[in-house]
Amino acid sequence: MKLKSKLHISEAEELAQALISSLESSEPIILDISDVTDADTASIQVLCALQKSLSLTENKIEWSGLSQPLADAAKQLGVQDVLNIPS
Repeated sequence: MKLKSKLHISEAEELAQALISSLESSEPIILDISDVTDADTASIQVLCALQKSLSLTENKIEWSGLSQPLADAAKQLGVQDVLNIPS
C-alpha cells in the first residue's frame, strides 16, 4: 500500500479504514512510504495502533522506501522504536 505524501489528521480516518482490512491477513503489511513528505501526530498514532494490533498476531509492518520526514516525526513523538521506520 502506497501512502500519500501528506499524512494529516484530515486523512487519518481514511488511512485507518484502509489499514483495518489488512489486519486479517497473515502476511506482513507492506507500506510504501517513499512519497511521504509530511506526517502529523494523528497519522503517527494510526500507524502505532496498526503496529500494536499486528504485534498481537506476531505480524508486522514492512516499510518500503524511505521517508526522512516520517522517521523524524516518529522520533520527535518518541515512537521510533515502536514503528521501526528506516531512516
